[in-house]
Amino acid sequence: MTQATSSSHLYREAIAKLSAAGISNSTNEAAWLIEHAVGWTRLMIHTNPDRSVSVQDRQRVWDCVERRMSGEPLQYIVGSQEFWGRDFIVTRNVLIPRPETELLVQAVLSRLSNRSHPMIVDVGTGSGCIAITLNLELPESTVFAVDRCSKAIQIAQRNDHFHSPSDPVQFCVGDLLSPLLSGRLVGKVTAIVANLPYIRDEELATLSREVFDFEPEMALDGGPDGLSLYRRMIPEAATVLAPHGHMFLEVGQGQARPLCEEAMSSEKYRVDEIIRDSLGIERIVCLERRG
Repeated sequence: MTQATSSSHLYREAIAKLSAAGISNSTNEAAWLIEHAVGWTRLMIHTNPDRSVSVQDRQRVWDCVERRMSGEPLQYIVGSQEFWGRDFIVTRNVLIPRPETELLVQAVLSRLSNRSHPMIVDVGTGSGCIAITLNLELPESTVFAVDRCSKAIQIAQRNDHFHSPSDPVQFCVGDLLSPLLSGRLVGKVTAIVANLPYIRDEELATLSREVFDFEPEMALDGGPDGLSLYRRMIPEAATVLAPHGHMFLEVGQGQARPLCEEAMSSEKYRVDEIIRDSLGIERIVCLERRG
């Protein structure tokens, strides 16, 4: 551990250790971890392969490699994840943004791009990636973001300050829409967007180690059928949504139809669209508040 080594040798060692631990993308991940730990890009390693590595730098790299070998997600180690072409800070207090959640943003933009001064609420904002993206892509909008975890809100605020310091999202801590039910937004919200926990109780134990051991359970557990939080939010949403306002919800496999039936049973919503992801899963439910 203390013997002298070169940057290229360190890189090869990191690849070998990650590969032995079952990391499928070990070549790229080794490069990303080294860049995070000591600031050397893959190009720098290739153009200066004999660069001497200090004991301290070597240890920094191995600390990161060992965390990854233990199953900790790469995003938590390097501290960020890309979403909609922007980097967002992530810690173990927030769910790592997934590519399929970009479908949620697309659905909102397709309906609100031509709306004048839309008012949007992101429920369960986590890292803030959805709220911040919508705030940037719809510059005339007013965006509110709610999360029941105060530590998640702190991360979201950091992301917002980085991406949009002059036109910030309005954040608040609370359970679902409860912070808005008695305020000035009642009956005036153009759109509610939510990627709430939707993993069924029986599925939690089957999740990969990277997800189950490291991502916050609060951001995963959706109750017996995965729809517990959505079931609670649907009547609240009817209170704050304007007539013909929209609700955009991300769900898991097999949940879109039951959720639509739940919403329509109240006679306050109609189903606008169900959007499938790249695997053909019905992923995004778009509802419209009846007038």
